[in-house]
Amino acid sequence: MARKLRILRASDLDGTLDMKDVLALMEQAFAERGLGRTEMPAKSYLHFPTHQGVLLIMPGNLPQMDEAAVKLISVHTRNPVEYNLPTLIATIVLISPDTGEPLCIMDGTYVTGMRTGAVSGVATKLLARKDSRVLGIVGAGFQGPFQLDAVRHSMIVETVLVTDLISERAEKVVGTARGYGLKARACETVEEVVRGCDVLVTATPSDRPIVRDEWVHDGMHINCVGTYAKGKQEIEAGILKRAVVVVDDWEQASHAGEINVPVSCGEFDRSGVYAELPEIAAGLKPGRTNENAITVFDTTGLAIQDVVTAWKAFQVAEQNNLGSVIDPLYL
Repeated sequence: MARKLRILRASDLDGTLDMKDVLALMEQAFAERGLGRTEMPAKSYLHFPTHQGVLLIMPGNLPQMDEAAVKLISVHTRNPVEYNLPTLIATIVLISPDTGEPLCIMDGTYVTGMRTGAVSGVATKLLARKDSRVLGIVGAGFQGPFQLDAVRHSMIVETVLVTDLISERAEKVVGTARGYGLKARACETVEEVVRGCDVLVTATPSDRPIVRDEWVHDGMHINCVGTYAKGKQEIEAGILKRAVVVVDDWEQASHAGEINVPVSCGEFDRSGVYAELPEIAAGLKPGRTNENAITVFDTTGLAIQDVVTAWKAFQVAEQNNLGSVIDPLYL
């Protein structure tokens, strides 16, 4: 029997997910990947250079969890100023593995925010020092609140340092942190944040290094979140050369992650990568083994992250009858 198609708008989804649940799902998805039990074709790109935009197509399948989906996400940096639209616009289609039917079409913005925050949380859990207490956030835009929420569940955060080119955005994340009962302050410079934190999140669209090697101290963990395309770079290559580097996926990272520019310039290669995060999540390799080591996690975003997060949101929506349902499109 044909199943109805559920449509979930952004307003239907906001607040439906608990970060603790997403963190657990994320670690499970990475473990599945590490054990070779996922199907995830390479991320595809369509480029719109005259519009300063790019479209990413991301299919993923987790057979053991019986979940599959495809995400379309556009990143158009001029949208907020010129069109009063968000920089990120994402749409996710959930596919029934047993029949191939589309089960849900949902806005993917909230799911993207939750899963991107959660992957930093998982990386922090596996790679940061256990005595880390100060979280630094460089880039307090869309991702800022999600990164804060995820990392505070993965380490004992006492203080949060935030900076952004737009001071109001930094102050907003500071307010959110204080709402969680944490000490927090906005900083005027990136250097102040980097020098003062134990765990750093960079979440900017920068195409030049904004974190200098000389600011990074022993024992620090860095989550590089902002790089998503060729030519993007947030930290100096010198940091990578003296760090334990972990990527989510070598192929994606080498072409579109934080390491892509150093790789293209011959300053870094695969021999400098300690592990892919799925290997650590699956227990195939240990996480942090040296308290003095600098660890860097380069996340480009994997389709399996979207799959497990979107299916959880879909299940919550069905339980609470959120959104709207229509007859199947193929009838």
